[in-house]
Formats: sequence, C-alpha cells, structure tokens
Amino acid sequence: MDPKVVLKDPDACPSVAWAALKKMLGDGVMNWEPDTIRAELKRRGIEPTPDRMAKLLGAQTIVTTFEWTTDHNVLFAFALACDGVPSSAEAFLHPTPEQLAWTMKEITALTSFTPGDDEGFDPDTVDPAIAAVLHDDGWVVAPEELSFCQESLDQFSNDEEKLAKEVRSTWESLQGSTLEAICKKVDAFPEDATGVQIKRLTDLRAYVAERETQRAQHHAALSR
Repeated sequence: MDPKVVLKDPDACPSVAWAALKKMLGDGVMNWEPDTIRAELKRRGIEPTPDRMAKLLGAQTIVTTFEWTTDHNVLFAFALACDGVPSSAEAFLHPTPEQLAWTMKEITALTSFTPGDDEGFDPDTVDPAIAAVLHDDGWVVAPEELSFCQESLDQFSNDEEKLAKEVRSTWESLQGSTLEAICKKVDAFPEDATGVQIKRLTDLRAYVAERETQRAQHHAALSR
C-alpha cells in the first residue's frame, strides 16, 4: 500500500505513521526538522495537520532521544501525541492510565524497548509520576503494561494493601482465559471495591487489544 494512504489515516498510531514516513522519505527523516517534514508532506499532498504532526514528531522524539526515560513530561506528551494531541509547553499533561498503557506498547514498537523491573524508566521521577496518574484515577494494582511502577503506586495506596492483594489474586485467577471469556466473567462480578478494580483492568486490556489489532492491520497494509 502507498504509505500516503496510511499517513492520511487519522487512526494510524505513531509507530505506523513513522514507518510510513520512513518508507516514503527514507531513514534520514529521523534527523529532519519539523518544518522540513511539514514541507515534504505538503509536497506529496498530505496535510501536516496538528494531530498528524503530533504523532510523527512524538515518534521522532522516542527514536532519537532518551529523555522520555527520565522526564515524565516528555513521556506524557508522547502519550497524548498517540491520540493526536499536540505538545504544548503551557498545557498540564495528564494522560489517562489507558493512554499510558498504550504508550508502552508504542515505545516497544518504535524501539524494541520493554520497560520492566530491571530496566526501565527513572524510578525516582517517571515511576512516581505514572503511579500518581493511576492513584488519582483510583487504581490500586497497575495494569501489566505499567507494572514497573507498582512499588511507587503501593506508596500512594499503603492503606489499600488488603484491597490490592485481593485484586491481584482475583486478576491472576482470570489469566489463561481469552479476553472475551474474561470480559464475560467480569460482567458477573459484584460492583464492590474488588469488582470495580477488576473491571478497570479488563477494560484497559480490551482498549490495548483493540489498538493492537488496528495497528497490525495498518502494518499489514503498509507492507503490501
């Protein structure tokens, strides 16, 4: 498929849009200035809209710098860029847990880097910032994609230790089933504190799975 088609798709995620841009302009685009990228897009009939440029420049930041591993503002800006939200120095950057989980998937797609307990983000700056987002949204157990910040989250929620233990145990008991099966089981859960937490984990997994499917479809089209 012509990379122009993918680049024009508003649903294309940063990793796909970046792959399409490199296919069209070559690997040297990594070092291009934003205005040069805008000009080349226009020259090829692709409007460099704010949302499209947010994804492309966000991807460029991820593949050419390491600031996102130590500066949570850079990471959060990319999380918003994944949804086409342009970076703004004045804006208060507060992505959702879902956006942050998908950000980890996109970072892995762009760099092959998978954050974990032994290798990941700055534990004194980035981990607590992500944990704060989860805590503000009422989470006590981090989703798989953000599990590296669980220690920081526990410090925010040390009075919820019993609930967190119960949520972990319940969530682990659901693993090994398909997402569809998990969703059916969780729909029957009572709406108590544990049930609410499990529902959040399930909804986030469904959110990420839907985006992964869409990304795979775009990559398949791009390789044709």
